[in-house]
Amino acid sequence: MTDDKHVDESWKEQAKAEKEKDPEPESLPPPDFAALVTSLATHALMSLGALPDPEAKPVAPDLDRARYSIDLLDMLAAKTKGNLSPGEDRHLAAVLHELHMAFVESKRNPKA
Repeated sequence: MTDDKHVDESWKEQAKAEKEKDPEPESLPPPDFAALVTSLATHALMSLGALPDPEAKPVAPDLDRARYSIDLLDMLAAKTKGNLSPGEDRHLAAVLHELHMAFVESKRNPKA
C-alpha cells in the first residue's frame, strides 16, 4: 500500500547542509539615523569618485548623482530640524559640510 500523503522533505536536509556550509552572515547594525546619513553620504562619495567601489573598475565621477545624494541629505536636515538629538544634529552637519566641500573640489578638479 502506497502512502499518497507522503511529503518530500528532502529540502530540509538540503537547507541544513547549506546552512552548515555557509555560516551566518554578519549581523547588520541596527537601523538608526546615523546609518541612514552614512548610507547616503557613502553613495555621494562614491559618485564623486572619492570612495571607489573595490569590486568595480574605476569610473568617472558622476556629479549629478553626487548632487542628488547631497540634496537628499540637505532635505533630510531641513525636515528634521529641531527634532534630532544634539549628536545626530552634529553628525548630519559634519557630513554635509564634508560632502559640500568634496563636491566643490570635484567640480574644480574633475577626475576624467
